[in-house]
Amino acid sequence: MVLPVRIPEWARSMASAGNLLAQLPSTPIGELAPRLLLSVPTGQYVSWMLANGALQADPKLGQDPVIGDRVTVWLEKKMQDVEVCARGDLEWEIRDGTSYKKGKIGIDRVPGVVLPKETPDGRGFGQPTPEYREQLSVMGANYSQIYADQCGSPVVVIGDGKEFLRSQRDELVNVAHDWLDTKSAVLLDQESGQVSNPNRILFHPFMILSPEVAQSNLWLRTISPRLVIVTRWSYYRRMDPALFASAPMIVIANRRVENNWNAIDETDGRQDLQDDFSSMKLGQFPNGIFVRKFVSRVEPPQDIDEELEI
Repeated sequence: MVLPVRIPEWARSMASAGNLLAQLPSTPIGELAPRLLLSVPTGQYVSWMLANGALQADPKLGQDPVIGDRVTVWLEKKMQDVEVCARGDLEWEIRDGTSYKKGKIGIDRVPGVVLPKETPDGRGFGQPTPEYREQLSVMGANYSQIYADQCGSPVVVIGDGKEFLRSQRDELVNVAHDWLDTKSAVLLDQESGQVSNPNRILFHPFMILSPEVAQSNLWLRTISPRLVIVTRWSYYRRMDPALFASAPMIVIANRRVENNWNAIDETDGRQDLQDDFSSMKLGQFPNGIFVRKFVSRVEPPQDIDEELEI
């Protein structure tokens, strides 16, 4: 398929939708989280145009870390997990060997994102290559902090066929570069296969994960990405209901795939939209693209044993 040089209208509308949904705040447990059903004639490139828009939205880093929390942070030229420690009575510190950051308790925010308590130890680190750091430098002198915030609030794509998704991303980055925002183009230009390793979440600005990823990674469920993009309705139904549940989600229903046809019927009873989401203007979509808002209640994660009993 030969991609046009200029961004087509459908791709522009996808980027706009991704940007708007990514700006919505995380939803607390017990409340109704925003979801968007996106019915399209083909899913080709749709996920990455949504991600293109989402990566332009401000990162959401969640609660402020406190003494004793483990955080994922940029330190010693890499993303890594460290503990927030007290430095006397008035200061906090995070450290990796001789590299450290410090600040005043209650005045300076501890950098990074608080990790769930169940996060496994020894996750390693995410260290951009010197060549990629040179690409990141187009973001400005403080590119390392910008990149760290982007990693701390990733865009997550959920779907099988990871190689296909990667190849679609590669085409956009390498062939249709002008379709992408300047910052998004850099953030999406990562060759690392680690973006599909769930243990590496918060080390990269985007991830590609399986619908069943929570089965062997229960700790992931309470992480709240900037935006979750589910590439099929059937994948959405296969996901653990608690997985990334507090994050806004866009679910793609590709009309070429038969088991996506019932998405409209199944969202009929999920129309109790909250005011901010109900009034959100999504703009115009080209003919052939159907959009429907719906909601899903954020339930607390259940242990596997409890789910089996139910």
